[in-house]
Amino acid sequence: MITNTWKINNLERDLADDYVTVVHYGVDATDGEHSQGAYGTVSFDKDTSPSSSSFGALDEATVLGWVFTQVEQAKVEEALAAKIELLANPVAAIGMPWATEE
Repeated sequence: MITNTWKINNLERDLADDYVTVVHYGVDATDGEHSQGAYGTVSFDKDTSPSSSSFGALDEATVLGWVFTQVEQAKVEEALAAKIELLANPVAAIGMPWATEE
């Protein structure tokens, strides 16, 4: 079973009014010994920023909710699961039969 852990890596904000303008997020997918990660950003302007509360009162769950308004969580997790599947069950390999690994 794959465990997906979403997190907020950083926030960019306008100091004049504390509106969050960019959210940097990441997700780590782990299935036993195999893991994959993804990183992205979501941008907001003052017309689209959901940052209406005090910057100091924000928490990670709230900001992740903002991310999920623009990022399709299920699609990202499906893509990571596909990569983990290839790690666990590779369909291609590289190497030369006459060269030995040291």
